[in-house]
Amino acid sequence: MSGKFINPGVISKVLLVTSLTFSFFGCVQTQPAPPAAANIETAKVSAEAGKKGVSAEEKILMDTQAQTELQNTDCTKCHDSQPADIKRNGGKHKTEIACLDCHLEHLPLGTKTIPQCSMCHDSGTQVHFTLPNCLGCHRNPHTPLDVTVDDVPPVSVGCKTCHPEKGEEFKNFPSIHATKNCTFCHPTKHKRIKKCLECHQPHADFLTYEDCLSCHKPHSPLNIQYADDIKSKYCGACHTEIAEMLSKSKAKHGTFNCAFCHKTKHPTVPNCSDCHKQPHDTGMLNSFNSDCLKCHRNPHDLVF
Repeated sequence: MSGKFINPGVISKVLLVTSLTFSFFGCVQTQPAPPAAANIETAKVSAEAGKKGVSAEEKILMDTQAQTELQNTDCTKCHDSQPADIKRNGGKHKTEIACLDCHLEHLPLGTKTIPQCSMCHDSGTQVHFTLPNCLGCHRNPHTPLDVTVDDVPPVSVGCKTCHPEKGEEFKNFPSIHATKNCTFCHPTKHKRIKKCLECHQPHADFLTYEDCLSCHKPHSPLNIQYADDIKSKYCGACHTEIAEMLSKSKAKHGTFNCAFCHKTKHPTVPNCSDCHKQPHDTGMLNSFNSDCLKCHRNPHDLVF
């Protein structure tokens, strides 16, 4: 039989080296090629390999293995927690990209191992992407929506880059809320919301957090607005004397909800003529300067 044969001992060493190489570099996308050029003459390969105690055949196989392009599924052979994190709460890092889109290379030969957020999150597309220190809030890139927020003043600047409408609300409707850092009401974790009653005493014992929101928006609490069918008991929680007076009234006003007259926004005060037009002749109205209450006294306790 003619031709050259590789010594069985060499084959064993090649298999061992290949196995170890795959174990260490199995999670690479493409390892940077070793210094030797791909088209080097066999003699030069042998000479270089001989200096390192590796045969020419072993050197060629190692070079080939080092440049082997693998799949994303290979990452799980060594990495357990990161794929689990992505599966649990990866957001678009789960649905839009894969491991090798970010981790272009792997140690020890690779240098492009940990990506920069700006690879995808272009500062020219969103103001939020211009903020420094992404990992200050997005501490685990594999769960980017699991946001942890420190209670430091600059954080409010960052919050407003994603929630600009809340900043405008604070600006247009000043209140004590507007003087607080965002984390005063949204402590530690993103989307954590304090309940009103954690800071405020309720207007009445029966009021719940949901009841508070029926009139007060947290970012503009003094801009009080409500639905036209809101129950009068909520108004009476603050306006107790008026609510009691109205409940005892024998006039038709006593059958209406407060919001029938005081529509939509506090403190809306209607004119009698909004409903009653001109119930008396012009001469009578002129005698009292159109001041209905000179005779009817109080809209919540009408004299008629």
